[in-house]
Amino acid sequence: MIRVLVLLFLILAACSQPETKTLPTAIASPGDLVVVADKQVWNGLTGDALRKTFSSEQPGLPQSEPWFRMIHFEEGKFNGISQRYRSILLVTTLDNDSKTSRYIKDLLGEKKYAEELTDSTLLFIQSKDRWAKGQQVLYLIGKDEKSLARAIAMRSESLLTLLNRSELDRMIASVKNGPRNKKAEKELNDKMRLKLAIPADYQLRMVRPDFFWITREFDERVMNVFGTIAEYKSQEQFLASSILAFRDSTTKLNIPGPTPGSWYTTEYQVSIDTQAMVFGDQYALKMRGLWRVENDFMGGPFIHTTLYDAANNRLIYLEGFVYYPKEKKRELLREVEGIIASLEL
Repeated sequence: MIRVLVLLFLILAACSQPETKTLPTAIASPGDLVVVADKQVWNGLTGDALRKTFSSEQPGLPQSEPWFRMIHFEEGKFNGISQRYRSILLVTTLDNDSKTSRYIKDLLGEKKYAEELTDSTLLFIQSKDRWAKGQQVLYLIGKDEKSLARAIAMRSESLLTLLNRSELDRMIASVKNGPRNKKAEKELNDKMRLKLAIPADYQLRMVRPDFFWITREFDERVMNVFGTIAEYKSQEQFLASSILAFRDSTTKLNIPGPTPGSWYTTEYQVSIDTQAMVFGDQYALKMRGLWRVENDFMGGPFIHTTLYDAANNRLIYLEGFVYYPKEKKRELLREVEGIIASLEL
């Protein structure tokens, strides 16, 4: 069993910025991930493990898109603008004496951590706002490349979850802190008791005591979020088959397609990715998959969350879906996921 040593530093004492210095704001497109490592690490077993983790195909998209776009730098190129990226991995091993490796060790103070590393240890250190505000920096250090690659592979799911959560948190903050459609938010709260952050460029198409639907359209992009509620009766309602059956019957009644006799529904010809999760402090189930329009030719990806609202003994079903034919949709889907995740219970 690989033992994981996790040290959480909001500010690393050895390399913190002076309190009086104003940090620039982090930059980069959502989904960009900078990896600082020498060529031996990047082109070897460790680089392979990193690519398998972060460049793996994101489920529930019609075109192949990775979870992250990885950008590699060695020490000499990692400066200025590249240090302001929002997500950064610094990766090395104790037996590596390259210039890039020494740079990473100097940031941490190698002697302070060397005694903690064994053949079965992954040293994982998290640093916030190291070179810019809103930045997530992760140090991954192993005793040697073989053990480091193995540790990353065995912890790939947790590492991917951490960085995806960081991206989602930024999106939630953008949704909550940006211009908002307060009128739509109030109407939604009044009629359904749902406190959801709705960006100003989303329009409320429909709201009733048991259903709402908001949309945003620009160029050829169409983003949608809808939701419904139901009384909680049994744990069986959290079965993926039960959730899909309920939302399909709901969308057939409430989300028509572009032609008479057409409606929004699930595409069952591809697999649907499901993941149990905690939303706030409540149990929830997240699903990713593809939607289509019955009796028409439209389709695209969706992300769905069903969660238990204990205070009102009800289930809340929230779903975001996007339409952008032939183009990449990962970040559009992240936007509607941010709106869903802004829900306050």
